[in-house]
Amino acid sequence: MLPATSSPIRTALNRVTFGARDTDVAIADNIGWGAWVDDQLRPPVGDDPALASHLARQTMKIKYAAPAENDTRGQWLATDEDRTLNYINADTPTLWNITRNAGSLFSNAERTRIRQELAAATWIRNGHSRYQLREFMVDFWHNHFNIGKNENELATSLLPVFDRATIRPNAFGNFRTLLEATATAPSMLIYLDNWVSSATTPNENYAREIMELHTLGGTAYLGTASPATVAMGPNGLAVGFTDTDVIQASRALSGWTIGYGQAATTGTMPNTGEFAFNARQHNKQAGAILGYNVSSALNDMTQGQRLINILAYHPATASFVVGKLARRIFGDTPPQAVIDRGLAAWLGNQMAPDQIARVLRAMLTEGTEVMTVPPSKVRRPYERIIAMARTTEMIFNAGTFMTSLLDGLNDGLFAWQAPNGRPDVNDFWLATGATIATWNLLFQVPNFTEFTAASLTMQSPQDAMTSPTAITEYWVGRMVGHQLNTAAMTSLVADQAGSNGVPAIVKTRNVTAARIETAHRRLISLIATSEEFSLR
Repeated sequence: MLPATSSPIRTALNRVTFGARDTDVAIADNIGWGAWVDDQLRPPVGDDPALASHLARQTMKIKYAAPAENDTRGQWLATDEDRTLNYINADTPTLWNITRNAGSLFSNAERTRIRQELAAATWIRNGHSRYQLREFMVDFWHNHFNIGKNENELATSLLPVFDRATIRPNAFGNFRTLLEATATAPSMLIYLDNWVSSATTPNENYAREIMELHTLGGTAYLGTASPATVAMGPNGLAVGFTDTDVIQASRALSGWTIGYGQAATTGTMPNTGEFAFNARQHNKQAGAILGYNVSSALNDMTQGQRLINILAYHPATASFVVGKLARRIFGDTPPQAVIDRGLAAWLGNQMAPDQIARVLRAMLTEGTEVMTVPPSKVRRPYERIIAMARTTEMIFNAGTFMTSLLDGLNDGLFAWQAPNGRPDVNDFWLATGATIATWNLLFQVPNFTEFTAASLTMQSPQDAMTSPTAITEYWVGRMVGHQLNTAAMTSLVADQAGSNGVPAIVKTRNVTAARIETAHRRLISLIATSEEFSLR
């Protein structure tokens, strides 16, 4: 008989992973929740060995023709091969060169391939990484520092480097370090236009977003107010930012660019797409920002770095980011005690190299809320698919469809166009049309050829296949960990008692193994559409 509610450990695991499996629950039960969190906060630099080996074996088909004989631009050869995921580890100059020369030296298919590889690697990492808390935080930071894949092809093509060199190494690190890493990331510089900011016309796009979206938050924006009228906090900084602060910040950040062959103080910048400070593009007229005057810092990147200090260490940034993280973990109304502990850890460890890890440890282990507060956070469509795969032991293999499968549901990887990132509130994901579309996908996913599973039939114990109730309870237990609501359990048991149910199929003479497996896939898809499975 299944328990009525989830175990405390499973509840906690579902909050900070892409789906708690029975094996995850057993490990965390054995070593304790605190030890599990500590282990997760100390991942290897790269992927764990099993995941790295799996990624290295992945291939995807790529096929395109050579240019027509009368096409004077094209210079590439025809290609038809199953190719490994080479671009996820490519450097900036390589990816920059492919994208700049797509349609001439390279087929446009190569540019498309870059985003396909990153999407496939992300699906595989989210589904298979042992270090699920890192995957959870990488997903969080990618949305916080959002770069939409369709805004600018150059920015999109450099996303593998943004993921590998900017987000992943800093997911548990110091926020100020992460903030400067994103500010100097070529993909971000292109996406928010700072690469074209000039001494004569500083671009305000990134300056505004680094304040409103990345640090201080929208509630700290005071519009056209005069900075002289803004209250000062105990730290000597203005409590919020104005349009004047945005202008001053754009000046401080001008010159933070990439090398694209533009004029420099002497000669030209290299055309590699890599980050560079170009003094010729820097406006030296920045003054007070949030009440702190940066005008005395005139050498190289110093003005911009002082701006980053102001923003990273501002109390409003702590409140904004910690509150956002608490909602990601707990839902629309997170416990205030969790937020308070997170804020104390954030502000008390601003210089610590593992500041973010300390914040997570305080939020997750210094209270019982993560295990005791009832789940209320709705899984996005992508999260629900990954959770279904994890709890049924599916194996993800790379597929080109992974880059766009969920675009129509506003949940495609790197697909949210605006820099604010996809909404992280339940109502957005509960629209009727999106819910029905997600259910339809959940019935399709088990049949994708790229998603192979240890046979569901082989995973079902023999005694579970003897009755509709037994098979239902076994797979609900695997995927959810506790009873569904009475109506849902009754409907599932009735479905299993019908002609398409697993026990009915098993008891049919001369039935094929394929038909039994199909019946299992129907069952797990039905469970994945339940209200209880939709929460994490």
